[in-house]
Amino acid sequence: MSVLSFDIGGSKIAYALVDAKGTLQTEVVTQPTPQTSDGIEQILQNATTQYKYDACALATAGVVFKNKLQSKPNNLPKGYENINWSAIFKAPYIIENDANAAMYAEYKIGNLRGVKNGIMLTLGTDTGCGLICDGRILHGKCGATGEFSFPFSGRDLKRLAAEHGATQTDCFAIHAAAQQGDAAARAAYYEWEENLVAGLKLLNALLDTEIFVLSGSLSKIVDYAKVATTLALLQPHNPADVKPAICGTDAGIIGAALLCAESLQ
Repeated sequence: MSVLSFDIGGSKIAYALVDAKGTLQTEVVTQPTPQTSDGIEQILQNATTQYKYDACALATAGVVFKNKLQSKPNNLPKGYENINWSAIFKAPYIIENDANAAMYAEYKIGNLRGVKNGIMLTLGTDTGCGLICDGRILHGKCGATGEFSFPFSGRDLKRLAAEHGATQTDCFAIHAAAQQGDAAARAAYYEWEENLVAGLKLLNALLDTEIFVLSGSLSKIVDYAKVATTLALLQPHNPADVKPAICGTDAGIIGAALLCAESLQ
């Protein structure tokens, strides 16, 4: 089976053909996200003419429930929520929240593989959260599970840097300066790290998870050994492991395709 799978976010649209095992069959095509819903539709329609496929999958920002986008995501243009997906794909398709899709890739072929209860947090400009509960994606009553603004996004790190008087405005520059001993950058980064640990502690207290997997660009600046050790000291009765995601930037495409393929079996 070949699934034409898309990952649509506020800054880029990526797509590729993926097989039922989650293997990319083509190179991933990436384009900037247009400023209009018509522009997004055009990219999708063009893609559907380039490949032969059995089904389509869509990982998208926003709340998704029962294969429907519930409202317009904040980072996508007006009218996006009204796109007629069936008219574009002309094949069986599924829609899933992008954080859930990326998490599912990790669940099937990444660092969540083999667990029954796990959480994946996406650390980028904003934050995303996906939860595996008893071996299934947890959606909640309307698909909004995990849709929470955790205080350890890229925006938060930049805000903390400004508050502490750091001169750096890029998250990776802030982290690099902190590693080099810059007092203001170090104070900002450590507060950001404390917020991350506090968030993991709260989620683990509520959900008693086996593991946290961290994805997104800012997952690269996390001190995993330190965070995991601190979390275990704070919660010695039910410590959770903390690891980086391994499926990379293609996780949304792969996870959505896997969900699609399984839904048609």
